[in-house]
Amino acid sequence: MAENEEAEGREKEYQRRIKALEDRLLKAQRQQEEEQRQREEEQHRRHEAEDRLLEAQRQQEEEQRRREEEQHRRHEAEDRLLEAQRQQEEEQRRREEEQHRRHEAEDRLLGEQRLREEAEKITRSLTLQPFLETCHSLSLGIKIITDVTLTTQGDTTNPTGRVYPKQIIPWTTFAEEQEKVWDKLASSSSFPSRPVFTTPHNLDYVKHWLPSISSENSLRIVERDILENRVQELVKAVYNDSSLRKHIGLDGTVTFQSHTNLGATDDSLSKSTEQVLPGFGTPTPARQGQKPRGKGGIADQFCIYRTTHDKKNIPIVSIEYKAPHKLTRDEIVTGLASEIQPERDVINKEGEGFEFASRRLAAAVVTQLFSYMVSKDLRYGYIDTGEAYVFLHIPDDPTRVYFAVSVPSLDVQDDDEGRLHRTAVAQAFAFVLQAIQPQPIDQAWRDACFKLKKWDVEFENILLKTPKSDRKPRKNDPTYKAQRWKDFRRSPIMTRLRRLLPDTQQSKKFRRSPIMKRSRCLPPQDRVQRPSRNDSDNDDENPAPMPNSGVGCRGALTNTSTDIGSSEMVEQNGSSASQEGTNKRPNIEDRQYCTHECLRGLQIGGAMDEKCPNFSDHGKMHITQGEFLRLARDQLAVDRGPDADCAPLYLSGSRGSLFKFRLSSHGYTLVAKGVQAMHSKHLRYEAKIYSQVQGIQGKFVPVCLDVIDLIKPYYYHWGVYTHFLFLSYGGLPVLSALEEVSTDTADEILVALSQLHQRGVLHRDAEPRNVLYDERTERCMIVDLMLSEVCTRQSLKPVRGGGRNRGKRASGGQQKGDAFAIEAESLRASLTRQRRGHA
Repeated sequence: MAENEEAEGREKEYQRRIKALEDRLLKAQRQQEEEQRQREEEQHRRHEAEDRLLEAQRQQEEEQRRREEEQHRRHEAEDRLLEAQRQQEEEQRRREEEQHRRHEAEDRLLGEQRLREEAEKITRSLTLQPFLETCHSLSLGIKIITDVTLTTQGDTTNPTGRVYPKQIIPWTTFAEEQEKVWDKLASSSSFPSRPVFTTPHNLDYVKHWLPSISSENSLRIVERDILENRVQELVKAVYNDSSLRKHIGLDGTVTFQSHTNLGATDDSLSKSTEQVLPGFGTPTPARQGQKPRGKGGIADQFCIYRTTHDKKNIPIVSIEYKAPHKLTRDEIVTGLASEIQPERDVINKEGEGFEFASRRLAAAVVTQLFSYMVSKDLRYGYIDTGEAYVFLHIPDDPTRVYFAVSVPSLDVQDDDEGRLHRTAVAQAFAFVLQAIQPQPIDQAWRDACFKLKKWDVEFENILLKTPKSDRKPRKNDPTYKAQRWKDFRRSPIMTRLRRLLPDTQQSKKFRRSPIMKRSRCLPPQDRVQRPSRNDSDNDDENPAPMPNSGVGCRGALTNTSTDIGSSEMVEQNGSSASQEGTNKRPNIEDRQYCTHECLRGLQIGGAMDEKCPNFSDHGKMHITQGEFLRLARDQLAVDRGPDADCAPLYLSGSRGSLFKFRLSSHGYTLVAKGVQAMHSKHLRYEAKIYSQVQGIQGKFVPVCLDVIDLIKPYYYHWGVYTHFLFLSYGGLPVLSALEEVSTDTADEILVALSQLHQRGVLHRDAEPRNVLYDERTERCMIVDLMLSEVCTRQSLKPVRGGGRNRGKRASGGQQKGDAFAIEAESLRASLTRQRRGHA
C-alpha cells in the first residue's frame, strides 16, 4: 500500500516535471517566435526607411531634372524669340524693300480688282436682307404716269350686284400678326444667311425693263416682276429649309395666277353630255351656274398654294389691281382713315368733297375684292396700286372685313431697325404665310355670306362720276403717318441699328409670344362678344369692336374664360370658340377613307371589313344603303360648322367638285361628287352607269352609293351644290401618284377598261386623267363615267373621243368598226405616250 502510494507520488512528480518542461518549451518557442517577428518588423521598417530614402532621392533627382528641362525650354524659347525677332526684322526689311514695288503693282491691279468684285457682286445670289433691300429699291423706282392723255380711264359699265360687308374695320393687330410670322422665321439661323435669292444682275435687268404704270395691265406686269415673283422666291426658300418648313407647317410652294383652276378643271367635261345619254332622256341645255355670292367674274390675280403631300392647288389670297392714277395714295389714306359701314356711310348717299369721295371709292374697291373673296371662299386678299397696299382679312363673321394700309415708300425709314419688315415684298410674303396656315371655310360661314346684301356698284362708274375737284385733297384732309413697328423681339432681317440701342430700351421690346398652332390666328377684334340678335339690326348703334386680350385661332382656340363665340353664326349652330377648344373631334382631313370592301358591304348588306380603318366606328353591322343616304342628307343640312365632317378636296370639273365626307354617326368616310341643280340629271345618269357595272365596283371602278338631293345647298367657290354622288375613295390621278406608268400598270388599266366594255359600257373619255391609283390597295380604277354610254356592239356609233381627241373621227376602216376596241387602243396609245414622255 505504501509502495503504491509512493509510486503514485513519483508518477505525479514525473508528470509535473514533464508538464513544467513542456511549459518552458512552449514559452521558449513563443519567445523565439516573438523575437523572430520583431526581427522581421525591424527588417521591414529598415526596408521602408530605405524605400523612403530612395523615393526622396528619386524625387530630388526628378525635381532637378525638371528644373534643368525648364531651364532648357526657357533657353530654347529665348532662342526662338530671338530667331523670330530676327526673322521679323528681316521680313520688315524685305517688306520695306518691296513696298515701293507693291504700291506700283497695286495701282495697276486696283482697277481690275474693282471690276472683278463688281462682276461677282451682281452675279452672286443674294441673302435675305440685301435681297429685300434691293427689292425695295425696285419698288421705289416705279414710274407712274399721271398725264390723263396717256392713261386708261375705263368705261362706264352696267353696275354689278356685289355682296358687301356691313363693316370695313381697321385691322389694328396687323403688325402683330406679321410679327408672329417673322418670329417663326427667326427660328432658323441659316435662313437669313443662305445666298439663295435672285442675283443683283437679274434684278437690275428687271428694273431696266419695267414699264411705266398707266393701266391695270401695266401694273400687273410691274407687280409680277418686283413683288409676286419675289414672294414666290421667299416661300420657296422657306420650303427648301427642312427645319423651317416643319416649324412653320409649310407643305408646298406658291404661285400667282389669274385664275384658280390650274389644271383642276377637266376640259373634257365642257362638251354637252346630251350626245351620250341614250336611253336616259335628253338633258336640258347647259345653263350658267348659279352665283351664290359676289360678282360673276374673278379677281385680277390669285396666290395659289401648291401642296406637295396631297398635290392640291389651293387659292389662298385674292389680289385686286388698281392703277395708282385711278385710286391714289391720298384717296386710300383718307378713305380708310376710319371704319366704314357702307350702308350707313356711302351706299345711296350723296356727299361732296375729297373725304366723302375717297370713302366711297375705298368702300367700292374693298367691296369689289371682298365680293371676289367670299365667292372663292378666301379670307385673305389685298388691293395693289403699286405705291400703296390694302391688306384685307375676313374673320369668322363674314359681315366684317378688316383692313390694313401700307405705303412702303413712306413706311421704310433709314433710321428704323425694323424697316425691312414694311417693304412691299416683306409685307406680302408674311401676309401669304399667314394665309397659308390651315383655316378651312365651313358651311356656316358660307351660309352667312349667302345672306349678305348686294350693292350695284362698279368702281369705274364711281370713278368717272366723281368730280375732279373732289379728287384733290385739301390741307385739313387726313395724311398718312409712316408706320414704325417697335415690337420685334426676334427677326431674321433686323438691321444693325438694334446694336446701338441701350439694354434698358431693348428690355422693353415685345417678348416672343408662344408659337402659334397650325391654324391661322384671327385679329383680336374678331374675338369679342357679338351683339345679340335683338341688337344686330341696329348697325348705327354698334361701334367697332374693341380688341380682346385673348388670342383665339380657328381650330385651335385658347380655353380661357374670356373666349366667346366668334360670331352669331357659330352660336346658332350650337358651338362656340371655347367649346371648340375643349371637345373637338378629329378633323375630317385627318380621317382615313373607308375601304372599297367596307362600302361594298354597306351597299349590298354584306359582311363588315375588319381591315377598314374606321371599322370600330361602324357598329356591329352595316346600316342599309338607304339609311346611309337618309342620314347623310340630314347631316349635311345641319353639320355646317368649322369642324364639319365634309370638306372640299379642291378638285373640280366643269360640272362638279369633289368633297371628302364622313357620316359622323357611323364613321363611313368616302368621296362626294357635288353638282349644281342644272347638272343633277348628268349626275343621276352617272349613278345609273355605275349601277350598270355594279359587279366590278370596288375592283375596277369605285363603289357607288347613289345620289342625294341636299336639303340645304352646299356652297363652294362659285357653286351652289344641290346634289351629291357618294363614291369610295379611288386614290390620286395615276399620272401624279406614280413617277412612271409601267407596262404592268398600263396592262392593269386596260384590264379595268375591258371590264367596263364587257358590261356594255363605252367610257367615251378613256384617258389617263380619268384613271386613279390607290397606294393602299396598289390598284388602278377607272372614274368619271358621266360621258359613258351603255350600248351593244351591234348598235355602236362612231366613237367620239374625249379631251384632246374630241372632234376627231376614227379614220379609214375603223370609223365604222368596233368602238370598244378603238377606245381600248386609244387608251393604250395614251399610256404609251406617257411612258415615252417620261423616258
